[in-house]
Order: sequence, then C-alpha cells, then structure tokens
Amino acid sequence: MADDRGVANPLFIKPLVYQLPYSGAVREGIDYASEARAFDIYYPQNSEGPAPIAVLVTGYPDPAFEALTGMQQMEVQGNKDWAKLLAANGIAAVIYNNIEPVADALAVIDYLKTESLRLQIDPARIALWSCSGNVPNAINVLNEAAALRCAVLLYGFMLDAPGSKLIAQASANLHFVNPNQGMQDFPENTPILIIGAGKDEFPGLNESIDAFEAEAIARNSPVSVVRYPEGAHGFDVLDDSQRSIEMIKLCVGFLRLRLNVY
Repeated sequence: MADDRGVANPLFIKPLVYQLPYSGAVREGIDYASEARAFDIYYPQNSEGPAPIAVLVTGYPDPAFEALTGMQQMEVQGNKDWAKLLAANGIAAVIYNNIEPVADALAVIDYLKTESLRLQIDPARIALWSCSGNVPNAINVLNEAAALRCAVLLYGFMLDAPGSKLIAQASANLHFVNPNQGMQDFPENTPILIIGAGKDEFPGLNESIDAFEAEAIARNSPVSVVRYPEGAHGFDVLDDSQRSIEMIKLCVGFLRLRLNVY
C-alpha cells in the first residue's frame, strides 16, 4: 500500500518471510509496450517445456509510486521475493513497471500470450498474484483478459457492494486505480484464493472481502476465502510467524494446483 512514508516503509524494503533457494534464469528489461514499459521474468530452475506463469499485478502508476517511495514497483523487495519463490516452485513469474496501470496490466498479458513461444511460457496457464491496493486492478484483468487460469489475492480491497462507495473512496485517498463498477464486475468463473488479514488497519478492507465472498456464494463462483485472524496488512513481509509462512505456502500450493505443476 503506497503512502507518504516513503522508501523507509517496511512494506517496500523488507524481504518475504518465507523463501527457497533460487538460482534460475531471470530475463530483465523486456519491453512490452515501449521503452518506458518493461518486465522481468523469473524462470523455474528445472522446467521441461513451456512454463506456467504468474503475473504480479500492480494498481499504482510507477511515476507516482517512485515519487513517493524513491523506487519502482519492480524494485520492491517483496515483489522480487515472491517472483523468486514462485519460480523456485515451478512457476515463472513476471514483475513489471507501468505508466497506465489498467491498460498496461492488460498489455503485459497480451504480450505474454503473443510472444509465448519466444518467451518459453504456456499461454494456457497464466495466473495472477496481487495484494493490497493493487487488487482492484487485478480484478479488472480477470474480467478483461481471456482464459486466465486462476488468481491469488492477498489482503486487498475488492469491489464495492451495492450502495457502497468504500473502494472508490479508498482509491481516491490511497491513489490506487479502481477500474471497477462494483459487483457488476465480479469475475465469476475464475478460481480465486483470497487471504484476509484479521488485523488489517485499513478501514473497510476486510468488509469488502466479506462482501466479495457473499457475492461469490450467491453466484456459486469458485472463490475460496481464508481468514488469518492474527495477520496484519503485509504479513508476508512484516511477520515471520509460522502462521504467516503457512499462508504463503497455501498461496503457492493453490497456484501449483491450478496451473498443473506437479
């Protein structure tokens, strides 16, 4: 979650609390739309055939993020560590920079599909990972990009329930994009794992997860919500407890299952 605490914010500089050794190949600086828009791919160490891939979706424009924090989102330690962890578990991972978060996230997906042969990835096995204020943009990608396999969404703002302006107000206050129009943009058919942090300090965030889960039940959609009662916002980098590690492993296991990584 971007705010005015700048680069000292531990959410941006602390490592992931659970890691595995990783020595795979990393292709850096692949332009997907222009020289100002690029991504890095972290490849699995031992991959036979095209690799499944997870895209770490962001909802903040990099120019504004860098002005606040002194770094681009590709430089956030937690993002790099998640990419390495996924690659160490057989899933290629993409982190990217952007100027227009909504259009550029979709451009990354399109580029991966178009260039899948050259990039040695499987276009039929693409997943999303996202967290915090990035989640509304990930939800939009789930609606707009065809044939995504699954998504993992951590401690994120979701969709506005009917009559609510909570997400719209949070977007205005915290400067993340919110391209959705409430529950009418619910991603109905994609398997999604959501981790909610019980001690999240952002007002209304967990209520938005509750509303999203209720909508999923009403639609009979394949959404699983796991609540981590002791978890704080950013627990994956701020809390090295055994329970936090279990939540990270749960996310990795979900992606491996849905992407057919055995």
